[in-house]
Amino acid sequence: MGTIDTEGEVYKCQHCGNVSVANLVADTDEEKLTSTDAQSANSPELADVLRDVFGISETGLNICVQLMEEGESTAGDLAKHLDMDRSTVSRQLNHLTDLGLLEKRQRLLSDGGYVHVFTPVDVEEVRQRLTVGLHAWMDDALELVEDINREKVKALARADQSEREKTDIYWDT
Repeated sequence: MGTIDTEGEVYKCQHCGNVSVANLVADTDEEKLTSTDAQSANSPELADVLRDVFGISETGLNICVQLMEEGESTAGDLAKHLDMDRSTVSRQLNHLTDLGLLEKRQRLLSDGGYVHVFTPVDVEEVRQRLTVGLHAWMDDALELVEDINREKVKALARADQSEREKTDIYWDT
């Protein structure tokens, strides 16, 4: 038993038929796995992954890029620089902070009170956090696919022969 570390290659278990991406395979019997030809339906763009997996909008991405260029800023300063509504910028900054892409701290003002200052997190740390988040999302997506398979089996078990012929159009049996 060992770990396959060929990143990005897809493997299928000869014993159970399960499919896994190589860098997700942990302590498995390598002799039962065979490489499988797999292609993505559409190769994702980074902006699509950030939007679909992490909920980062184009606006949020623009704010994040601007903040990386500036190093640190407040919502008000970013809003002025990007010609956006301050409340929109604040919501996006808080979302990016919740994802762990930015850090937020308070700066005391000389007149009293404080302002939130946002700074980007180290790029390597962001990459690691996004990778972990993507794997978690992928686990959830794979579970949805498995749910479809379970529902298919249940539906086929309930169907009489004439109904089963109708379902063959949609499902291989």
